[in-house]
Amino acid sequence: MSAIAGRLSRVFVSFDNGATYNNLDGIVDANLNGNIDELETTSHDDDGIRKYIPNHSDFTADLTMRWDEASTSQIELLDTILPTPVLFKLRFMLENLAGKIQFEADCFATSYSPSSPLDDTAGLDVTLRLSAVTKGVVP
Repeated sequence: MSAIAGRLSRVFVSFDNGATYNNLDGIVDANLNGNIDELETTSHDDDGIRKYIPNHSDFTADLTMRWDEASTSQIELLDTILPTPVLFKLRFMLENLAGKIQFEADCFATSYSPSSPLDDTAGLDVTLRLSAVTKGVVP
């Protein structure tokens, strides 16, 4: 097994319903978080052993960025949050190389946190709620 450098990953966003995707600038950390609900199906016939089946899944993405006022993609991302939240499209990839796995989804921001620390660069943290997540390959 070979290690994959995190710096090869990319997050692309589309604010025009998928017609064009642009690199989301300034990414420091990008995490795709998945959860699958479980349904208990245990009955008296199961000899005291609980049984479960998978149910619905849900996903979020946590993004940590270095703030760049000159970044069109960061400004457009903020425009999807304020003044009114809107849906946009996301591509999340661990390696920005043709043929590698990528995830695509519709999403919107559920939280955001601009920061201006004393001893570091300004930042922007955003959590996105993802819908209709699909797994494909980088073109």
